[in-house]
Amino acid sequence: MKLHVTNGDAVLHLFKKAGIVGTHVAWRDALYEGPVPAALSLAELSRVRAQYAASRGYGNAIKLFHEFSARDAAIARAPAYEEVVLWFEHDLFDQLHILQILVILDALDLEPGKISLVQSDAYLGSLTVDELSALYPRRKTVTNGIISAAKRGWDAFTATDPEALLAHTHIDFHGLPFMRAALRRLCEEYPGPADGLSRSQRQALAAVAQGPALKADELFVRAQGREEAAFFGDANFYAVLDDLRSRPAPLIEGADGLTATTALGRRVLGGDADWLAEGGSADRWIGGVHLTPDLHLRFDGDAGIFRS
Repeated sequence: MKLHVTNGDAVLHLFKKAGIVGTHVAWRDALYEGPVPAALSLAELSRVRAQYAASRGYGNAIKLFHEFSARDAAIARAPAYEEVVLWFEHDLFDQLHILQILVILDALDLEPGKISLVQSDAYLGSLTVDELSALYPRRKTVTNGIISAAKRGWDAFTATDPEALLAHTHIDFHGLPFMRAALRRLCEEYPGPADGLSRSQRQALAAVAQGPALKADELFVRAQGREEAAFFGDANFYAVLDDLRSRPAPLIEGADGLTATTALGRRVLGGDADWLAEGGSADRWIGGVHLTPDLHLRFDGDAGIFRS
């Protein structure tokens, strides 16, 4: 029997249609937002993540924790399987999952060669059954070198200082070809030096500025179209829109297709105002870093450095 771990329910459905038998587990957690502090047990971290997700309106905290607990129990049984197969994509959402899961599996002290990895530069849920099935025999065995690289990446992601994260955008991840670009994209979630917006916030604001949307999800499609490797879920995007509506410095107003930029939003988008200086929220977590008015870090993408 094999354990197959992937990113969501759409792929689980494809597994069944493709006849890929075994135990199937979806690893649902948008690790790119909210607290992911170091030195917590998996159960402790799952509780932190469930509470955060509930605070963002993604579900009930108790139900979310139960879902995480079931997922965690499934991965804890990995030693009982003949093989653990990880199926993940190239985007930030999935690449952070790879780091977390490989760290968890390493602590279980599995036999060498028991973990394999399918990595795709196409979105697994959008593949046909034949396309998904063709990836299976091309899976790669996870070596000690890959696990060591994943552990270093996870430590950098959960560190309280983002310099380690930035350093890992210049380090080759043996066997993980998409990791450097994903971690670079995570750096862009820090506020920008001029406008105080993360890249996701900036893209959401630009999507609104394009004009009224015909459908509620059109803004989401517009914003994600600006990504090299889209990773946001729609619920996460709508939470970003709520952030941009927040007082005392709202950048957008209205809802759904009637959403429009405010005067301040137009100034920020035009480079004439800084959202954080105008009162935008500075309280955010990115991995192990808690951004506050007292810890005010920005990422200068052009220079490739963090500024305080």
